[in-house]
Amino acid sequence: MSILITGGTGLVGKYLQHYLKDGIYLGSRDYDLTKEDQVIAMYEKYRPNIVIHLAAKVGGIADNIQYPFEYYEDNLLMNTLVIKHARTYNVKKFIGVLSSCIFPDVVDHYPMTEEDMHKDLPNANNFGYGYAKRVMGCHIDIAKKQGLNYSYITPSNLYGEYEHGDVSRKHFVGALLEKIHTAKVNGDDHITLFGDGTPLRQFTFAKDIAEIINLLIQYDIKENLNLTTADNLTIDQMARMALEATDSQHLKIQYDTTKPNGQYRKDIDTTKFKNIFANYKFTSYIKGIKQTYNTLYGK
Repeated sequence: MSILITGGTGLVGKYLQHYLKDGIYLGSRDYDLTKEDQVIAMYEKYRPNIVIHLAAKVGGIADNIQYPFEYYEDNLLMNTLVIKHARTYNVKKFIGVLSSCIFPDVVDHYPMTEEDMHKDLPNANNFGYGYAKRVMGCHIDIAKKQGLNYSYITPSNLYGEYEHGDVSRKHFVGALLEKIHTAKVNGDDHITLFGDGTPLRQFTFAKDIAEIINLLIQYDIKENLNLTTADNLTIDQMARMALEATDSQHLKIQYDTTKPNGQYRKDIDTTKFKNIFANYKFTSYIKGIKQTYNTLYGK
């Protein structure tokens, strides 16, 4: 059985290599998935039985605000082409990875279930990225209705040891840990974060998502599932816990309120996942950030 992983050199893909050791892990240096001829060439060469579509253009809130066109178009193109030609090449099982950015900016209840995706528009700051991911969910659901074994998972924001690149392109936790490390190296007495620290967030260790993808393949799970920890913390709580976990309590937190907060809350319900894997335990936030920080920057 041939398993192809797009985005296989990224954050989740690197962890997945520990579980699916015989998978075909491809990155942006291998194929430009926004170009149809390259997507066709990828399928023509590998002809996989299973595709795990991790590839995406991702970045922090500032980058999403500055380049919404690119976040929408690049993700829409690669998602559409990868799914289209998965069907052309008779892929037997397809798992797409969405994001909690797909959900409405505000709803009348929390946490949000898988069915809440279409109730209203995504947050304006992530509109391009969020809608491109939402469209991928639609594409997969339509394929499912025509009898294909296609499904998607929707994780909360992710972090982990394999997130690299410029701080502006990182998710909040990755950027936070880099700011803490930089402040310690430079002898600064504070770190600066966007907004006022009040928004609520769920963050999941990317290793857990990789482990769950392996289980979805192992048991051939066909349902669309939200995936995250139960914790729903404020940005300020997360930042202070990170300072404690990295022995950086001497650093003060300054909030730049001229910068956006982003979506106030977007916590997601994981009842469907718990009904299937009742005994699964997500990595705690403290444990995950300690492991991430120590791996990237040393104790």
